[in-house]
This record gives sequence, structure tokens and C-alpha cells, in this order.
Amino acid sequence: MRVLSGVVIAALAALVAVPAAAAKTSPKTTTTTTTPAPPTTTTVVPVPDVPAPAAPGGTVAWQVAGRSVLGRPLLYLSNAFGAQLAWMPPGLVRAYVVPGTGDPMPSAWGAQVAPEARPFLVAGFNGGFKTPDFAGGILAFGQQFRSQAAGVATFVVYDDGTIDVGEWGRQVDSSRKIVAVRQNLGMLVDGGQPTAATANPGNWGGSVAGVATARSGVGIDAKGGLVWAGGGLSPADLARALVAAGAVRGMQLDINPSWVNFNLYAPGSDNVVHGQPVYGATSADRYLTPNSRDFIVIAIRGTIVPGGTAKLGQPTLSTEVTAK
Repeated sequence: MRVLSGVVIAALAALVAVPAAAAKTSPKTTTTTTTPAPPTTTTVVPVPDVPAPAAPGGTVAWQVAGRSVLGRPLLYLSNAFGAQLAWMPPGLVRAYVVPGTGDPMPSAWGAQVAPEARPFLVAGFNGGFKTPDFAGGILAFGQQFRSQAAGVATFVVYDDGTIDVGEWGRQVDSSRKIVAVRQNLGMLVDGGQPTAATANPGNWGGSVAGVATARSGVGIDAKGGLVWAGGGLSPADLARALVAAGAVRGMQLDINPSWVNFNLYAPGSDNVVHGQPVYGATSADRYLTPNSRDFIVIAIRGTIVPGGTAKLGQPTLSTEVTAK
């Protein structure tokens, strides 16, 4: 071992010594040339201002209610023509159509808001007529009941989370990927005005409490904001209430006291989301337990915080189909 170590040490010494010896016998002259660096140009690109958040419009006075995200309210409440009104901002919320236990199609969430979606809940409200009582279809969680019918008022959710209300075949873009559809009757509001059909109560379903029964509707405003209205109303007054809230297009949903309702949701002191009745025959836990009829859920939309590293809210649905 000593001999081997010596050989190794000697070899290393030789490797080190050879360049030194060569350097003594063959001196080299090194010339260094310095080239001045080109001037540096700094371009300042202006950063555009963050656009102001959308706010509810119409001719009514709105009050903030419920929860906020990124410092922006997700729900506003008001009233007009005897109707309770609600407005939810575009870009910050998304919607789900959830079938009930009595509907002829499977419910991926078990006819209630799934536990994993509850932390993001903003609002929940009733769907439309029972399936034998309207023409058209329903699309929810990749499952479709009947094909969509042309000329029928339609609540639609596109795969990017955008919500719209319009007539199928004329105002709904069926070439886009659609993840949720709820059709019901004809258009109640079109072009920012009540339709002529609102003058005939017989066009809008059988009432158990006269023409001014509990009645609900949903619409979209010029900014893409979602409007809900409900109350003991005639079809014409429901349309007027939606227009007062800023809706440019609107449709009637369900009617009669047992079915019309609206809940808001917000985290409590226990850090659990709880419901609060806003209108109708409802309870604080409505839609947090199985519901017999279909309903619509509004949740915080997946939102990237500027400068942040995480995404807040519900992502897009993993099951997507193009509605037929």
C-alpha cells in the first residue's frame, strides 16, 4: 500500500510539474484587446390599469350581501315591482345545474351541493318546470335529458364559466362547448324589454294562487352579470322587475309557493359555509341536503390572483360535452 501510494503521489506531482516546466521553456505573450460594449437601451412598457369591477345596473338601488372574493362583492340585493332581486358579477362566479331526486336523469352531486363545492358557494335558487311541463332539454354534469329545442328560453353555462340567457337557435352559441343547460318556456325579456307574450298569463304555467303567484326568473345584463328575480308576481311584473335590474334578456323559471326560493351562502364563525334564506319557502340548509327538484348553484369561479401562485374557486367541469 505504501508503494502504491507513493506511485500515485509521484504521478500527480508529475502531472502538476509538466505544465510548469513547459511554461519556463516556452514563454508565451498574451495580448488583451478591450472592445467597448454597445450602449444599453431600456424600453419602458406601460402596464394598463386593472379594469374596474363590473357593478350592477338597472334603475334600482343595490346593497352588497353575502361574501366577497379579491375584495369584490359576489352578490347584491334589491327589489322592484314587488320582486326580490339579486345580481351576481360576471367573471367572478360560475353556475351549475343540479338535477333533483325526482328528475329523470342522474345527479352527480346526489341532488345537493357536493361537500367539496360548499366552501365556494355564493347562492342557490330553484330551477324550472317539471320535465313533462316544458319543451326542451336539460344538460348537467355531462348527462343530457332531451335535446335542446329551438325557440325555447335557455339558461346556459359555457366551458369557460361564462353564463348566458337567450333563445336557443338565435342567441345561444351552440357551437361552443357547453357544460350546463336549463330550458323553460319562451323568452320573458328580450332586447331589454318585456316580450309581448308576458301580457298573456296563460303562456307561463298553471298557478295555484292566481296570476300573481310566487314566480321566479333569471336574466343577463349587458355586462354579462346574472340577475335573479322572484316574488308574488304576474308574468308581466316579473319581466318588469328583471328589466329594472338591468336584464337585457330573461326567462321564467319555476312558479308557485312551494318551489320558488333563493338562498345566499357565506362562511360562519366556525369557518363552515352556511345558508341564509333570501326569498321563498326555504331554509338555511336548502340545497345542502338532497332536493326533490332541479336547482341552480352559483359558486366562486376559478380566479387567479394577480401576482399570486394559487388559484381560488371552482375549476371548470372535467366532464364537457357539446349540447345537441
